[in-house]
Amino acid sequence: MSFSNYKKIKTNIRGRSGIYSLWVADTFKKRHLGLSKIKKLSKNSGMIFVYENDEPRSFTMKNTFIPLQIIFLDRDFNVVYQEIGMPKQSRAIICKEKCRYVVEISG
Repeated sequence: MSFSNYKKIKTNIRGRSGIYSLWVADTFKKRHLGLSKIKKLSKNSGMIFVYENDEPRSFTMKNTFIPLQIIFLDRDFNVVYQEIGMPKQSRAIICKEKCRYVVEISG
């Protein structure tokens, strides 16, 4: 899977050590694809999903091959919910709190 047409940012994540390199999913198509079909993710890398509004969000793992830590953030980048999703998990991961960003990193 190539993310050559994605912006990439380097940032820290509150409560975690190190700097993370994250592909930016800032369109519907990029958010829909996410990290599905990825078979390996290097340490301290992942994806940040950027939305234009604040609302509860849900993610599925049905097309994902690796465990992912999914971190839901409000518009001020405060963690409002997080959960580890397992490969091919059928149950949706739901954040009932309003969030603006979601980060996926190795679980």
